[in-house]
Amino acid sequence: MGRPVTFGLINTFGNPEEWREPWPQRYAGILEQIEWIDRETSIDGVYVTEHHFYDDGYMPSTMVMCGAIAARTSRVRIGTNLIQLPLHNAVRLAEDALVVDALSGGRLRLGLGMGYYHQEFDGMGQRLAERVSRTEEGIAILRKAFAGEPFEFHGKRYDFDTIRVTPGPVREGGPEIWLGAFAPKAIERAARLADGFLEFDLGTHRAYFDACEALGKPQGEQRLNVTYWAIIAEDPEKAFAEAGDHWLHLLNQYIQRDAYAARTPPLTEPYTDARKALADGLVMLADGPTAVKTFNADVDKGAIDINLVTMMPGEPVDQVTERLQYLNDHVIPHVKHTTHPAGEQ
Repeated sequence: MGRPVTFGLINTFGNPEEWREPWPQRYAGILEQIEWIDRETSIDGVYVTEHHFYDDGYMPSTMVMCGAIAARTSRVRIGTNLIQLPLHNAVRLAEDALVVDALSGGRLRLGLGMGYYHQEFDGMGQRLAERVSRTEEGIAILRKAFAGEPFEFHGKRYDFDTIRVTPGPVREGGPEIWLGAFAPKAIERAARLADGFLEFDLGTHRAYFDACEALGKPQGEQRLNVTYWAIIAEDPEKAFAEAGDHWLHLLNQYIQRDAYAARTPPLTEPYTDARKALADGLVMLADGPTAVKTFNADVDKGAIDINLVTMMPGEPVDQVTERLQYLNDHVIPHVKHTTHPAGEQ
């Protein structure tokens, strides 16, 4: 009984100088892999994640890349996990999202976050102090735009008379909006405003479900995603020897930009030893049975969607493809089905 949980992959498109390929070659290789995923695997989704001003070229233009993925696939869900809404004009983002949704035949899912790093806000001409209000108003504008009808908006950050955003939605209500969050108030915001919650800090699902219940949100609308950085292979130790330095690069990029400053204790200094970082539990390193056990526990807690960051910056594409084939053949088919009401939608 129940339905399979959905599995998606998140890609930064990072191309660090230490392992750098020419950018056209790097993009082409990843896009060819995505075509293979769409054509020959049971993986359900491919998502792009956004940051700006990273030396490794961490994807700064998510909707452009989503359009490229839409044009080269026919089955997989595409979208963002996540895009930093306060860095974008919400009307312009609505237009981009509706274009990509039309290109993909209604396969776009818009995963949003508020952002956190001052350099990105400064460089994009925004104020970090305004991120909450820009997120709240931005989601309201996206909803109105996705309805396909004329609307006006008069708020603190946006103020305009009647417009109608085109193209119109290819499905009622337009693309789904999912929201990532860490802090209690942000999790409540996800419960209140979004179609689903992107859980990055394992254990915050309970706060999300509690917030949904407090709001009177039906269980069928309580959609939980769980996201991991994951290296899953038949021989995890061999895979970590190959991918560990690439993962350490990604981890340190976040640490240097205060992504983990709120942890207890905070992570503020870059790691020099991948093994030490592994021991601190910052990546899932597992063989198939271990991964299945972990994902089954997520299903038990209410997850209907699991996303994995498994292409580490600068990793050879073929090396990652081998792990994805293993995930497809030895993990996904053995994960239990969800009986959560949201999974039946």
